[in-house]
Amino acid sequence: MTGPEMNVRAWKKTGLLIVGAALVAPGGCKTALDTAESADPAETVRISEIVNANRVYPRWEDFPRRGADGPTLDQVRSEVGALRADGAALQARIAATPPVDDPRGFEAGVRARVGAVPVSPDAQRTREQIDDFARGLRERARAPAPIPRR
Repeated sequence: MTGPEMNVRAWKKTGLLIVGAALVAPGGCKTALDTAESADPAETVRISEIVNANRVYPRWEDFPRRGADGPTLDQVRSEVGALRADGAALQARIAATPPVDDPRGFEAGVRARVGAVPVSPDAQRTREQIDDFARGLRERARAPAPIPRR
């Protein structure tokens, strides 16, 4: 199947939407008006005061005509030129990077370089050694036995 056979007909799309809306409509949904009518009258007055106070919308005259603190056209051109130069330099560095023909040899070289870096003795401790050290610290931190009174 290709072309129109794979597409869903428009009446199927809209028909399902209309049927869904028809099933949901008589469900007796609670609207905002029902909620407002059942609310406390004092709250309703306060809400209407807040709404009426904020009905003023900004006018076009309130918006600034043109930004004064933006970059000039020459500054934008110089920044674009600098970005293009940086991109060209990066492309040159990528092109100069030698390809990895021998992955096993590359891995061995990386392992040799990492192995040549000295490792701290604290980093070489095993989990058991760390647990023993912590256990010893807890033993030293334990309070001595109480002195018996005569």
